[in-house]
Amino acid sequence: MCGRPATGWAERVAPLGPGGTTARHRAVRRLLAGTRITVRPWPGGGWQLADRAGRWRHCPDLAALWGTVRSLAGPVITPGPADATRSWTLPGADVPRPDPHALVVWTAAALHAGPGPEGLSVRAAGWRLTGAAAPDPLTPNPLTPNPLTPVRCAGDGLTVEAPSGARTLARQLAELMAPPAR
Repeated sequence: MCGRPATGWAERVAPLGPGGTTARHRAVRRLLAGTRITVRPWPGGGWQLADRAGRWRHCPDLAALWGTVRSLAGPVITPGPADATRSWTLPGADVPRPDPHALVVWTAAALHAGPGPEGLSVRAAGWRLTGAAAPDPLTPNPLTPNPLTPVRCAGDGLTVEAPSGARTLARQLAELMAPPAR
């Protein structure tokens, strides 16, 4: 460990410093806008989620949050059914100032509450996030997402690579990273 605390991929990409919890909460709320699920940060860490019936559940991290959302409301990130693109790059001019918290929230949602892609790679905000699904040993055939591997990178724009729907997914991420309308 060499004196460094172990942190998850989300905290490596977007540390929860001043305003970080608020930025993540804003991105989660924007993704859940079409559902009747409400979420708020849990003071001790994680999230508190209320379902349509008003029942509250504690979710310790983004993976648990989006897994619960998917079981209650279905996918929140979906590629277009006719979009067969496997890689799509939006140039720097088309991408708003990168918000690493929105990037973390969207990527976790794509892996845990989206279509569950067999592989996903996102390059934005100076990071390249790569993850692949692995067989779930507890259930036959379903794939469960592995943790993402974040790597610092350079470059402008935003690139999404997925088995299909990369263009739709890149546009959804750019929309989430755009500043909210006032």
